[in-house]
Amino acid sequence: MYASAQTLEKLEWPALLQILADFSQTIEGRSITLALTPHLSPAEVETRWDSVEPLKLLAAQGLKAPIGELLPMAAVFRAAGKGQILDGPSLRAVADLLESTRRTHAFASGYETKCATLRRARGQLLPMPQLLLAITKAVGAEGQLLDDASPELSAIRRSKVQTRRRIEDTLTKLIHGDSELMAYLQDDFFTVRAERYVVPMKLDGRGRVKGMILDTSASGQTLFIEPLAIAPMNAQLLDLDLEEKLEIARIFRDLSALVERELDTLKHNYDALVALDVMTAEACLGAALEAGPAKLRQVPGLDLRDARHPLLSRQKPSVSNAIGLEDQHNILIVSGPNAGGKTVVLKTVGLLHLMAKAGLLLPVDRESSIYLYEHIYLEMGDAQNLSANLSTFSGHLMGLKPILEAAGHNDLVLLDELAVGTDPETGAAIGAAILESLADRGVRGVVTTHFDALKSMALTDQRFRNGSMEFSLQNLRPTYRLLLDLPGQSFGLEVAEQIGLPGHVLKRAKELRHGRASSMDQAVAALMAARDEADTQTKIAKGEKLQAEAERLRWQNEVEHMQEARRKASQQLAERYEERLADLRREFDAALKEVKQAAKDQVQDGKAALLSGRQRAEGSLRQMSQAIGEIQRAYDIEGKLPGQPASRESLSVNTPVYVLPLKKTGRVLRVGSGGDDTIEVEVGIMKLRVPLHDLRVLSPGEGVASHRPNR
Repeated sequence: MYASAQTLEKLEWPALLQILADFSQTIEGRSITLALTPHLSPAEVETRWDSVEPLKLLAAQGLKAPIGELLPMAAVFRAAGKGQILDGPSLRAVADLLESTRRTHAFASGYETKCATLRRARGQLLPMPQLLLAITKAVGAEGQLLDDASPELSAIRRSKVQTRRRIEDTLTKLIHGDSELMAYLQDDFFTVRAERYVVPMKLDGRGRVKGMILDTSASGQTLFIEPLAIAPMNAQLLDLDLEEKLEIARIFRDLSALVERELDTLKHNYDALVALDVMTAEACLGAALEAGPAKLRQVPGLDLRDARHPLLSRQKPSVSNAIGLEDQHNILIVSGPNAGGKTVVLKTVGLLHLMAKAGLLLPVDRESSIYLYEHIYLEMGDAQNLSANLSTFSGHLMGLKPILEAAGHNDLVLLDELAVGTDPETGAAIGAAILESLADRGVRGVVTTHFDALKSMALTDQRFRNGSMEFSLQNLRPTYRLLLDLPGQSFGLEVAEQIGLPGHVLKRAKELRHGRASSMDQAVAALMAARDEADTQTKIAKGEKLQAEAERLRWQNEVEHMQEARRKASQQLAERYEERLADLRREFDAALKEVKQAAKDQVQDGKAALLSGRQRAEGSLRQMSQAIGEIQRAYDIEGKLPGQPASRESLSVNTPVYVLPLKKTGRVLRVGSGGDDTIEVEVGIMKLRVPLHDLRVLSPGEGVASHRPNR
């Protein structure tokens, strides 16, 4: 067995299954989820995750297969398989199955492109609309046979209604039509005895009504008489009842035969719907827990990232933890204050492994990896057994004994408050010996403890790894965060103060405690202080980095803005001068045309006209040349930048540079090394750090003055 029933109970596996079962729609699906056991192989686990994950993505959007509340069908299938006639409720159950098949098939068809699992489900379901119509036309929602089940049944039931009406009319006239007879009637009504209408008469009224005595009351004082006038109609009604029963039997027999003929398909549909219901329940649980698949490890180990306890992660907000054992580690030793979350971490590890072994999606980061151990062993240090006359410590040792005898390198061991219940020195010694024995055999595990001796093991033996439950000294409350590679402190006095123990008791406890702090506590306190200082410096560094990044982005945006502005200005300038050149070209063409015309006409003043046209053409050419020169000078705004692009190799102390954002020259003071991409530069009286890409290297004697725009 992967885990004992006691281990499953202590890890709250039944409670998780109850939540899972609440997502089921069918009665059999609920039974299957409540009986789910962690027993799958790695290949089966991956196949299950591949099937459930697409359904989870739909469930997260509020979409799931509309299977509905199907009744268990085993008894119905068994009766149909034996050729028995099914009654109305059984046939109605078959109709509900067929209706569920139709709905689910339609749903799967609509989402099969988004969900491979639904695509497979659609291929497994075979709707049978003709059988569904045959049953629903004859059988009502409560299993009753409808009047329209067949034309014969409809006619028989109409005849019965008419016959009853005639009988009741005749009896009403008989009772109320003879005033003398009323005195001998037991009451002003008629009734039914032996499926025949009768009137109740007092014993002394015998003979007052012609007919047959069918029954008497228990006291013998009342006679139930069938009047002769309605006897034929009573007989007719009995015949109609018999015809109705025969017709009902025939209808049920025919419908049962149809069911028997399609029995294999019905069974296949039912099994497919129940299987889909179970997977859908698992998907809904995964959506509720924000869970997903993880990587399966090939070798024993532990790497759970952003891991949350499944029963606590439904509560918002929930604390997640990174829980890991590297390849060289065997056992994680978790310490820290009481009520700080040590046991929750241990149970989280155990319950997540149970979920993985059962194919359930895990509330962890997708980059987590988990190994499917052969067995999980759990022992908690509260195993007092009064019936066996065992103390807490004795009961704890009795629980540890089989673990020490059986656990191997492919097993996971979870030990909560190891070796408590005896004096600390003895308990620590026993606990250390147990952990060494387990590590020698390659067992992986998680252990919680308050013993300094066990925390110290991780400082000298790499097979052990420390983990500490964080405690906030600012508000005297646990944060429930696991800090790896750090031994924890108990913070007993702080917890006692937070709980509210009397002040004089706390004061005296602090006096007794003063100066007696263990070397481990002192070391941990120093380490925590160093960590807090490192955290503070890290935050400051991050802030400076963010500020520098913001400044870099600001410079970059300004450069881009300037470049865009120059581009637009150049474009506008080019357009303006293009228009001017076009005008000058037209003027030149007009002047040239006049010259040609004058030469052609050879008029008296032709020489003057030629001279005038030539002067106008030359003027136009001069203006065009001048415009081209202006364009050239204007485009010098966009002219070549000074120097060459800077590289780290081209820079050294005193190298002359051009600072692009400032448009000024300067000299290099210092070139950074490694990943530092900024250069310390002196520009005038300013000293500043400039990104490498904002510098250009100047040649000797080259200055900024020669690169100022022409105006």
